[in-house]
Amino acid sequence: MQTDYKKYIWMTGSLALVTISFAAIAMGMSDFTAMKYPNGQVASITVTGEGEVTAIPDIATVTLTVRESAKTVPEAQKLVEAKIKEVIKELSDLGVDKKDTKTLSYTINPKYEQQSTGYCNGYICPPTKTIIVGYEVAQSMQIKVRKIDKAGEVIGVIGKANVTEVNGPEYTVDDMDKAQADAKAIAIAKAQAKAKATAKSLHQGLGSVMSFSDDNNGYYPTMYRAEAMSMKNVGGVSDSVTLPQGESVIKSRVTITYFLK
Repeated sequence: MQTDYKKYIWMTGSLALVTISFAAIAMGMSDFTAMKYPNGQVASITVTGEGEVTAIPDIATVTLTVRESAKTVPEAQKLVEAKIKEVIKELSDLGVDKKDTKTLSYTINPKYEQQSTGYCNGYICPPTKTIIVGYEVAQSMQIKVRKIDKAGEVIGVIGKANVTEVNGPEYTVDDMDKAQADAKAIAIAKAQAKAKATAKSLHQGLGSVMSFSDDNNGYYPTMYRAEAMSMKNVGGVSDSVTLPQGESVIKSRVTITYFLK
C-alpha cells in the first residue's frame, strides 16, 4: 500500500510538471505575440481600388404628358384619348412594342374662376364667388425605346401629335447589374495589386481579408460622343430629331483591409 501511495504521488507530481510546462509554453507564445503585435494590435494594411467600364446605352426612355381642357370631363377625356391613340399608333409603326408603353398617371381636375356677384363702381365692390368653368384631364405615359436608334423618330412622332410636355430621352444600360459587377471586379483587382506591392515593400506577407466595403453609389455620368445620332425623315411621316446617344461610364470604388503575416 505504501508503494502504491508513493507511485500515485509520483504520477500526480509528473502531471503537475507537465501542466506547468504547457502553461509556460503558452505564456511564452503569448509574450511572443505581444512582442509582435504590441498592445494587442494586429498588423494590417488598408487599400482602395477604383474601377470603371464604359457601356453603350441600349434603352432610351421618354415620358410625355397629354393635357387637355374642356367644359365637361368627357369632352376633355376625348381630346386626351385622341392624342394618346395617335401617338401609340405612330409608335407601333416605328416598331415600339405595346408592352413598352405604360401609363404613369391619369388625373382629372376642375378649373376654377373668380366671378363678381354684382357691379363694381370703383368704390364699393360686391364679393366674388368661385365657380367651376371646366375640367382638365392629363395622362402621363412612359415609352421605352429598345431600338435605340429610333429615339429621334419617337420624339418626332410625339411632336407631330402636338404633345408639348416631353421629358427625355434618358439613355440607360439595360443590364446595369452586370456593368456594375464588371466595374467592381476591376476595382478589387487594383486594390489587391496595391496591397501586394505594399506588403512586399514592408517585407511582409499578405494575409487574408479582414474587412471589405463597396463605395459604389450607382453613379454613372453620361459622356456624349462627338458624332451625333442623325435621324432621317422616314417617308415624310415625321420630322427627325437629332439626339446624341452618348456613352455611360459606370464606376466602382472598394476599400479592403488585409492581415499581414
